[in-house]
Amino acid sequence: MRIIDYIFAARPMLHLPVWSIYLVSLHYHHRLSGDRFLWTDLFILACLTLMGAAACYINQVYDCESDRVNRKVGFLQNDILTEKNIKVMFVSVSAIAAGAAALISALTFFIMLLLFVLGYLYSAPPWRLKDRAVGGFAVNAFGIGFVVPMLVMPDISFHNAGLLGWDNPFYFFLTVGGIYLLTTLPDREGDERIGKKTPAVIFPRVVVVIAATVFMLLSGWVAFYSGHILLMYLSLVAVVTTVLMLFVRGTRYELFAAKLPILLLTLLAGYFFWGYILFIVAIIFSTRIYYRKRFAITYPELA
Repeated sequence: MRIIDYIFAARPMLHLPVWSIYLVSLHYHHRLSGDRFLWTDLFILACLTLMGAAACYINQVYDCESDRVNRKVGFLQNDILTEKNIKVMFVSVSAIAAGAAALISALTFFIMLLLFVLGYLYSAPPWRLKDRAVGGFAVNAFGIGFVVPMLVMPDISFHNAGLLGWDNPFYFFLTVGGIYLLTTLPDREGDERIGKKTPAVIFPRVVVVIAATVFMLLSGWVAFYSGHILLMYLSLVAVVTTVLMLFVRGTRYELFAAKLPILLLTLLAGYFFWGYILFIVAIIFSTRIYYRKRFAITYPELA
């Protein structure tokens, strides 16, 4: 059971945006380059998953108290794992991800190290960028939205740089930035009580919603300008659900508005790579079973 606990403590459902962004970017890159899904793509996904797991592990160590205040189910709070257990896993999976990335290319290794540093600074004191409006936004929008799409090209040279599709990183930078702003709203009361300075704590709700809407609109414009019509539709749906937040209040709708773009992006990635949908279905069912048995709750939910 301990191995299974480590797997789910890595929060596989939180990896969906990263996996989906990588796969959608990979599709558009392959459309330009004419490549197929290669073993190196799967290898990079595995490295990305391990580095994402490391970020989730270290976050749980330093967010233990705030998660308790916000009534989030945690592995430390329920004495399922110890702080030492999680720190050992953090170091182990980080080292494996970095070492494996070095076997692919210097660029892949550098990006994995960058993601490691961002993941650590995001949660660990004294930086704790996740508790700061600008820092939290920057790590999510830049780290997840811009850096992850760069991994679709293990090497970049003067001959192949155009095959990255430079519009993709900017699109995801804007989209992830908007989603991040929305995710700070449901936790604003608990975050304020423990002294966090997230966008939802610093700014009025209406300002956060309008800012998220602007980011979604800009991402839609980038997609339209670049000819990525499916991505444009995804942004427009996100704009509608976000604008409705100006008229609909409640934590459940805030969660729905933040999660819907991720769901649509996941479905789009599954449309491009059908095996991904089967994988996600398996992840959802296994996660539901695990959380039902371990914590007696239903997780994940759309809202």
